[in-house]
Amino acid sequence: MSVKLREKKLNNGQVSLYLDIYHCKRRWYEFLDIHLNRKKPLPEDSDKYKNALEIRAKREHELIISDHGLVDKKQKQRDFVEFFLEHMSKKPYNNQRTATIYQLKKFVDGKSLPITAVTLEWLKDFEKHLLTSVSVNSALTYMQNINGALNELVRRRIIPRNPWHSVPIHERLKKEETFRTAWTIEQLQLLANTPCDIKIQYKQAFMLACFTGLRWSDINGLQWSNIVKLKVPIGDKEEEHWHIYFSQQKTRTIEFLPLSDLAIEILKERQLQIADEASKVYVFPEVKETHPRTHLVHRKVDYSIKKWAKAAGLDHTKMRFHTGRHSFATNMLESNVEIFTVSKLLGHRNVKTTQIYAQVRDRMKQAAVKSLPKIDFKPGNFLTGNQCSL
Repeated sequence: MSVKLREKKLNNGQVSLYLDIYHCKRRWYEFLDIHLNRKKPLPEDSDKYKNALEIRAKREHELIISDHGLVDKKQKQRDFVEFFLEHMSKKPYNNQRTATIYQLKKFVDGKSLPITAVTLEWLKDFEKHLLTSVSVNSALTYMQNINGALNELVRRRIIPRNPWHSVPIHERLKKEETFRTAWTIEQLQLLANTPCDIKIQYKQAFMLACFTGLRWSDINGLQWSNIVKLKVPIGDKEEEHWHIYFSQQKTRTIEFLPLSDLAIEILKERQLQIADEASKVYVFPEVKETHPRTHLVHRKVDYSIKKWAKAAGLDHTKMRFHTGRHSFATNMLESNVEIFTVSKLLGHRNVKTTQIYAQVRDRMKQAAVKSLPKIDFKPGNFLTGNQCSL
């Protein structure tokens, strides 16, 4: 076992400090984001180097503790909020993780919370706190984030077991079924006809999601190189079919998605517009996420399309970019496309995932009961006094 402090030369003449760690027949590197000026040392370089040595000693101490099956008492008394922030910082940014941090800080209210104080009783109290301000499903998600951090503490041998596991299954929060907002074709037409002072690419990107089912993560980075045109023989003629060939960001699977006529119209409209644009790589350069940690562009787009929905007289509180994907799935199912095909178009690995979209609207229910065959029935028959016997 060894933990060595090493240097990597950078193009600007500086060196970057990193740890070369070898433990249990495995080697890995930890870059410390500490840069020194070797040619012309600065006054603060000495303190930076001392800080790097302290980190090296800390990592070596952690490995020794781990090797001997011991629990570092200092780690057990570490502030849980501080640890949770560190744990979450290593994960991709999303709104739920940010909301969990906000609720945790709000509940703790600036007081110290040692890791050992996160008991079963504390978890129950935190859960009650969540249910006073957020929905059951949101509370469940936040508790799962806390549970993940506690599991990490167990893996590091800082705590012997996760107190969350002591909660009886019947007492744990259960996910509630929610209705996923989806716009009808008529509502999408209303939206398309409504003028609104937002960026045209925001409108185009959202409408493309409504008629392809693509997620935000797939549309914001969509490139023209992902658009494939194929000549398909139909009888004596050839038809041009458009497809999107891409890797889904969420599932990491390669998809070959055929495009509807309206989706093709949107892309053709964009092709006419890019002649005056500097960037010709991305289909929607103004929608390209430039702040992956904070999702700043995503938030701007969501805010803008809410404004658009409000102008159209739709419930803007239910409008977000992902509503486009819900609308595509629901409208496909209501157009009598079989659920297996819809599942494939959405890129789902399991058709069960697609079944969440199978909540038919009231008009579909009405049409279903109206389709029942009739019988020759006289209402007065039930009012006669005739008796029947077995």
